Amino acid sequence: MNPIKMIGGLAAALLLAQAPAARAADGQGDLREIRALFLRQAAAEAAHDIATLDTVLAHAASGRPDPVSFVARAYQFWGREAVMRHFEKTFEGTWGFEPEVEAMRIIPIGPDAAQIFVPARVTFAPGGTVTTQPFLINEFAIRTAEGWRIAAIVPVPAS
Repeated sequence: MNPIKMIGGLAAALLLAQAPAARAADGQGDLREIRALFLRQAAAEAAHDIATLDTVLAHAASGRPDPVSFVARAYQFWGREAVMRHFEKTFEGTWGFEPEVEAMRIIPIGPDAAQIFVPARVTFAPGGTVTTQPFLINEFAIRTAEGWRIAAIVPVPAS
């Protein structure tokens, strides 16, 4: 075999083998993008901006299952449309979202997925009584054709 072709083939194989590592969610660019994504989501929630919130949630690729969910102690919403309807209804009433951004953690869990953890204070009015409570917000971001997007939201009461 031609040594030039062999070296070229080996170099191509090495590049392909390293491609997943180069795309790992722990790269600084990915971490910045995921952080910015969460901050856009938090700002949209604080402003009751449903249109911007829609841009941060993942959209299912053609022929693929909907990856979006919102699971809390009191309820479960499966699919982006159900989650959007939940936020539309929530934004009609009392709603405040104040994440402790300085305590945010982004944990890579693969080349195309990361967990976002951030403590937050959430203000809402169950039964008409306004209350603010601490929550531990766990979210999962996935890499999509449009960039990083939120796929799952899991708020856990901290008290």
